[in-house]
Amino acid sequence: MATGNPDTEGRGPFSNAIAALSGQPSLRQLSDYSDECTNPTDGGPEGRYEVGRGYWLDDLPNEKNREYLDTLYTHWEANNYRIRSDNRRPSDEGTSIYVEHNEDAFRMSIRTSDEGDLSLGADSPCIWPEGTLPDDTEPGF
Repeated sequence: MATGNPDTEGRGPFSNAIAALSGQPSLRQLSDYSDECTNPTDGGPEGRYEVGRGYWLDDLPNEKNREYLDTLYTHWEANNYRIRSDNRRPSDEGTSIYVEHNEDAFRMSIRTSDEGDLSLGADSPCIWPEGTLPDDTEPGF
């Protein structure tokens, strides 16, 4: 099971979101996937991938979950994310916030499990495996 910081240089969306929190959680991998975009919704070519990661935010007190959700909501609003879904409830069970970055369409979420554990996730739009259009791809797709 992987643990540690998912951002290789400490400047990515996970690091930024975690830095906004009042505590420093340890991260325990929840999910890590890469799926080919076989039917891209953006009308672009095939051959790209959607990738995602999720982490449990361990070592944060559950009684502060609402504060963490509110803090990330404010952080994301201030950092050019669009709120796609805000399911904060009076009770912490099953609460969640889903956001999408306005410039690059990367999505993030924070969720509370029924047991009160927080998870932070991120998903990409369809992207090229190496970050750019392959050399052998015809232009003008």
